[in-house]
Amino acid sequence: MTDDWGFFERRTDTEHMRILVNSAWKQEGAPKFGDLLSVTINLYPIKDYKSSKQTVIRQLEQIENELEQIITAGAKAVYVGRINTPRRLEYYYYISSDHTLEGLDALLNKHRLYRMQQYRKEDSDWSFYRYLLPSALEELFIHNAQMVYALLHRGDDIKQPRNVYHWLLFKGSEERKRMRGRLEGMGYRIEDGKSGEPEPGFPYPLVISRFEDVRLETVNGRVDELYQLLNGNGGKYDGWGSVMKMKFQYRFKSSLKRWFDTIAATFKTKDSC
Repeated sequence: MTDDWGFFERRTDTEHMRILVNSAWKQEGAPKFGDLLSVTINLYPIKDYKSSKQTVIRQLEQIENELEQIITAGAKAVYVGRINTPRRLEYYYYISSDHTLEGLDALLNKHRLYRMQQYRKEDSDWSFYRYLLPSALEELFIHNAQMVYALLHRGDDIKQPRNVYHWLLFKGSEERKRMRGRLEGMGYRIEDGKSGEPEPGFPYPLVISRFEDVRLETVNGRVDELYQLLNGNGGKYDGWGSVMKMKFQYRFKSSLKRWFDTIAATFKTKDSC
């Protein structure tokens, strides 16, 4: 089975969670793994930990790798997700009922600074896994994170404002007309010169834009606003996009690369003559 990891944020009345989940098991779980195992790392001690932030992160990554090696040994478990809050890290696995988890107690004792705890219970219908899975809106948040991280990887300065376009779809022309006026009143610009792609059941597209940055919190807030606005009003949110705003060093490197490519092409042309 191919992994399908996604990262998103979820807010409840009591806390702000960052969830990483493997949705590959969404269609059907693994019936032979009927026990849920959670391992919790307490993050409070980090405040008193005198090592650098990078050192702590590396140590947490090491713990995560050690956990996976011990728990998934012998193909008796699958790692399905993680919840991160300001207070704790929680790792979740579904394991075979006969899994003895040899070595786990020793690992928890090795890293006792974090007061790590394990908890195991029967969950044959994978109900907690379904709780971890993203809602329709959270699926959009996963896509947002992938988009923003791709922009960062390509050298985009995501803090720079630019025209950010949003594609909307509607079931009928009247719904689109009503929403058009409402969106204009909210400060959105209607992009009549741009066209969206209709979908079955939603044949009326509308493209809008707003001048702002593309930091993840900005994009998630905007998508959340539009999703809630369209939901139940005959509309559907269909995605966003923007032009890149590259940092100076990336623009310089890109220009230099194009210059070298041009020189190389010139020499290749001469060599072929």
